[in-house]
Amino acid sequence: MDFGDSRGRYTPGGGYSPGGGGSARDRAESTSSSLSLSDIVLLGDADGQNVEPSVIAVPGYNAPSVNTWGMRNELKRAATSVKSVSNLRMYTYQPAYESTDEFSWENFLEEGSDLAEELARLVTEFPNRPIIFVAHSLGGVLLKKALLLAHHNIQDPRFKLVVQCLSGILFMGTPHASVSDEDTLLRHNNVLYSCAKLAVDRQSSRLPRRDVFQLANLAAAFEQIATIPLLSVFEYENPSSGMPKFFGRRSRAIVDQQLATISSHTEKLLGVRLSHNELCKLPKLKNDSYSARDFLRVLFEDLANDKRWTGEMRISDAMRTPEPDPLNPLNLAPIEPLKPSHASIASSKKLDETTRPATSFKLPTRLHLISGGSTDNLLETRRCNLPCFMLSQHPNPDFIGRKDIFDVMDKQLLPQESDSERGTRLYAICGMGGIGKTDLAVEYAHSRRSKFGAIFWLEAGGVSQLASDFGRISTQLGLQTREEAQSLDSSIEIAKVWLSKPRSTNAKDNWLLIFDNADNLDIITNYVPYNGNGSILITSRDPFAKEHFFSNGSGVDLEPLSAGEAAALLRKLVTRTETARNADEQEASDELADHFGGLPLALTQMAGFIRRRHLSMREFVKLYATDTRYAEIHDIGNPIQELRYGYTLATAYNFQGLSPDALRLLRLLAFMNPDRIQEYIFLSAGGTKDKNSPCWSASAFESARYELLASSIIKRNIHKKELWIHRVIQAEVRTRIEQEELRYETFQRAIALMSVAWPPGDHSSQQIKRWAICEELLPHLERFYQLYLEYSAEWQVFDVDPTFPTLLNEAAVYLHERGFSHEGKAYLRLALDLCQTSNITIEPLVSDMHLTMGALANETNDAQTCLEHNILCLSIRKEQALRGNAPDLRLAFAHSQMGIAYMMVRKFALAKEYFKQSVEMLKSIEVDPDEFGFPVCNLGLAFWVQGELDEADTTLTELMLQRERLHGKLDRVSYKTGRVLHALGNVRASKARRYESEGNNEMAKRFWDESFTIHQNCLKQYESTLGRFNHRTADACHKLAEHYIRLGEHTLAQNSLERALSIWGDRYWYKNESARSSFLRGTHLRSLGGEENIEMGNRWMERAKLLRREILPDEEEKDLVTEDFDDLVCFWSI
Repeated sequence: MDFGDSRGRYTPGGGYSPGGGGSARDRAESTSSSLSLSDIVLLGDADGQNVEPSVIAVPGYNAPSVNTWGMRNELKRAATSVKSVSNLRMYTYQPAYESTDEFSWENFLEEGSDLAEELARLVTEFPNRPIIFVAHSLGGVLLKKALLLAHHNIQDPRFKLVVQCLSGILFMGTPHASVSDEDTLLRHNNVLYSCAKLAVDRQSSRLPRRDVFQLANLAAAFEQIATIPLLSVFEYENPSSGMPKFFGRRSRAIVDQQLATISSHTEKLLGVRLSHNELCKLPKLKNDSYSARDFLRVLFEDLANDKRWTGEMRISDAMRTPEPDPLNPLNLAPIEPLKPSHASIASSKKLDETTRPATSFKLPTRLHLISGGSTDNLLETRRCNLPCFMLSQHPNPDFIGRKDIFDVMDKQLLPQESDSERGTRLYAICGMGGIGKTDLAVEYAHSRRSKFGAIFWLEAGGVSQLASDFGRISTQLGLQTREEAQSLDSSIEIAKVWLSKPRSTNAKDNWLLIFDNADNLDIITNYVPYNGNGSILITSRDPFAKEHFFSNGSGVDLEPLSAGEAAALLRKLVTRTETARNADEQEASDELADHFGGLPLALTQMAGFIRRRHLSMREFVKLYATDTRYAEIHDIGNPIQELRYGYTLATAYNFQGLSPDALRLLRLLAFMNPDRIQEYIFLSAGGTKDKNSPCWSASAFESARYELLASSIIKRNIHKKELWIHRVIQAEVRTRIEQEELRYETFQRAIALMSVAWPPGDHSSQQIKRWAICEELLPHLERFYQLYLEYSAEWQVFDVDPTFPTLLNEAAVYLHERGFSHEGKAYLRLALDLCQTSNITIEPLVSDMHLTMGALANETNDAQTCLEHNILCLSIRKEQALRGNAPDLRLAFAHSQMGIAYMMVRKFALAKEYFKQSVEMLKSIEVDPDEFGFPVCNLGLAFWVQGELDEADTTLTELMLQRERLHGKLDRVSYKTGRVLHALGNVRASKARRYESEGNNEMAKRFWDESFTIHQNCLKQYESTLGRFNHRTADACHKLAEHYIRLGEHTLAQNSLERALSIWGDRYWYKNESARSSFLRGTHLRSLGGEENIEMGNRWMERAKLLRREILPDEEEKDLVTEDFDDLVCFWSI
């Protein structure tokens, strides 16, 4: 820049005052530049050491001129009491702003380079003068740009000197950053409109992307250099200017506290009740406790005490560039933690006891997966392994009676050749606990194996066990390999598709689905196939199960065994060979059967007690008639009535005489999932028991187990080494623990056992090898969760052991890994509430829980929750890292997650800086190179989203090469490679569009071809690591559909979209992605023309718009385009 060229710029008329004194050199400063000396304030003789600050005023665009600010007198009053300050030089920067007709943000910000050069000229001539800035409105934005340029060019001695002389800034109504990058531009536009009545874009739709990112990047970058004292003045609503408020309307603040805040640790905030144009009136900038004058006075005092400015130290010595903080190498601004809005235990219990939220969209039925071919795409041409029988229960050799019910069940469940309508058939076995529902279903399933091509037994007592069982259907049928079935969510969808696909009435092609213990019908709602040629058998205590799902459903309210059947069962269970035909024993069995009302569970328990005591049935009849220990049963009119309230009095007798170890084991079993209790939970891994371990020795466990088995209290699957206990017995055992403290201690012991058995996970590794164990154990964690809510009122007086919230977090991590992020939130809400109410601050537990919740929220498109919890995680990990004054992998990862959170709330510029910081930390510590995968990929995406295509290309290409050196091309180690390919393909596509816009068709074709190939490889890599049915695989299908549409391959485009939509399904946590793919499919079909295409296209577009309305209920009506739906999904899915 030629400093001698004033370029005809305006110099304030008030300018330099001869009465103010000053030399010819000073007067020379007031000419030939846009930065002019406007005044010199003499403060008298300083006592020996002079400090002569330069105060530079930067007015806003079309805002009040500096000579109306009252700055001279305010500065003089602030500095008068500071003896070392001899005079103040006041400068005004007055750029040649464009006329309002030609305004653009790009040209406006270019003036920042002019201001930077002017500052360089000033400090070169006066290197020993500290500089204070006073900026109003958009003038402060220009100032930030100039100072940022100085920092970026600090290798230039002139700009280094600018940075060294910078001593403080007073921002008066200067906008900084808003809740999102788009809103930041909108708020800046509002300021512009307020000052210049410029009607630039003031709506969020169709904002110029370059303007959005320029202002957002400026704000994010300035926060990193804002290390000097700052005062940010903002306005409140309803300024007290004396102007009338017409019709009582409130005056909106143009630059409120949120918009003005820079978030620097050196910043102070001052709110005043003035209009935006009045914020430059320095004398008015005050409240009851603080003022702009106070800020300036402290600045002058600090300067007077700083040896750099008093001549005692050379500037070059005092201002050496400090070493970067290893915990904050980019000097990111501190974040104020937000309080997360997690539910209390009471509200969690209320939610758990009520109807579970629906898992599908609120759409008309006609718009649910409206393409008939969508579901077929999931199965393609894979053949099923039929016959297929997935039965976890073995037949009960003591089963007796119920033959009449079997005939009725056959009529309802077996396929009939004469059926005119093929559809799902349902039969429900209802009745109280212990009536024999499960045994009846087991007997039916095994006796009718030849009638069905496939039978699937599903434990429906809890969400996790049901999901696990249902997810296994696809691998049992051969529709997925075990390697492909990594996403449990996708496996479930594949099973649903197969079950819903119509087939023939041939027995080989029919299926029977058995939901056992479906007492809460809401749990199974999302798993019931409403179409298809199969049958459903439900066992439930809820009598409405018979017609809850189908109007033509049928069922039975199971009655107790008849007197004859009950007596026969008792004799079968008890009678020894030598007494089998004894008339007295038969009579005694009739008496007992009559007394216990034909209840199978009660009879089984009595039989176990009799066998264990080596009694005859007659001896037992006499015993309970005379022994006071059994007096409590004498007055019972009907034990079945007691059972309706959850008690089995028969079990009370059976518990008598158990050894302490057997009773202890029974109590532990009462707190676990009753259907499959793995024996390894109780046994130490090494076979020997540590005195501090909760595990059992093998001998003690085997003895206790034998005693319970001999008493018929539990059953055992010897092949799988699993135990089974009836839910009614569990409830009775828990009830019989009369001391609440003992009940809670037993629960804690069960938790301790599970903590030893559970293989821990983390967000970085996502170790697939532990999934099989986690899948077995998760139902127990679900049971712990349910029981804690059930007993929370009684247990809140006891201390919470951190082991329990740790396990709840582990459950959430595992669910997240398997594609059930939404379900994981409930576990974490309880865990966080327990830590808060019990003041548990153990690390890394608490930060891990916030990190997990952030990840779950991110995966389910819950941006605000993601932000809240990642802020809390990062603040905790920063605090922990300060103790060692060194970054670690956990802190680096927290920064990357923080970047993801900011991307979610569309603060892309700030997100980019957090990704950069994460990468810098990883470089400073010894980590596996694979750990760079996510942060660097996210950084590349942040560059891409902001239009920095060359930076994005370089970042992602280098990362791709690094991964290829580590693992080879298209590795199967991790889906991280697929993420990089997805991102890189997007960047190349954007470059192709750029070349198209420039008319360079040759380069455009080259980059389109590269993008297409990269996205094809992305799909292959996702399929090889995540499987064919993962939601990320669907992302890749959507990308390829875009390519096929561009290439005119219309059938391939529709097939790809069909496949993507099939994977999304109708699950509401994927409604953003489903809306996007629906819209693209609809627009493509309509573009093809033809009545059928247009009709179907309209339906897909209607579906997309209805989903969008669910997602954004307050959005104003507008014409929607593809980009609007791209904005709905997470940045890595675009």
